[in-house]
Amino acid sequence: MSLTIQDQLLYGLEYEGVLHKDVELRLPTIADNIAALEEVGPTSNIRLQVAMWARSMVKLGGVPVEQINTELLLTLVDEDFDVLTDLADRLKKKRRAANGTLPAPASLSSPLAESDSPSSKSSA
Repeated sequence: MSLTIQDQLLYGLEYEGVLHKDVELRLPTIADNIAALEEVGPTSNIRLQVAMWARSMVKLGGVPVEQINTELLLTLVDEDFDVLTDLADRLKKKRRAANGTLPAPASLSSPLAESDSPSSKSSA
């Protein structure tokens, strides 16, 4: 099960005459990023971010998941964009905190760091 985060939009999104405010996001994947780039291109960071959210949004009120797409999310009020940005940042922090017991990348050992590395043999 992937890590997600839930919150509410300030203004919500109207879909089929109903206002939807509850939102749940998962962390976007590289595949989400590639698909978003293919859809909207690299010309607009905001449009690209919205396309990423469309792919990583698990829930938007009662809107069917298959109906959550970039064009739909572009109808959000701009303050709700800020809510989603904050939500995504909080999710990333939550993920980093969950990985807090892992060693930092710089402290990971590599085969070259071992005592039998080529540099250690040549200095012997």
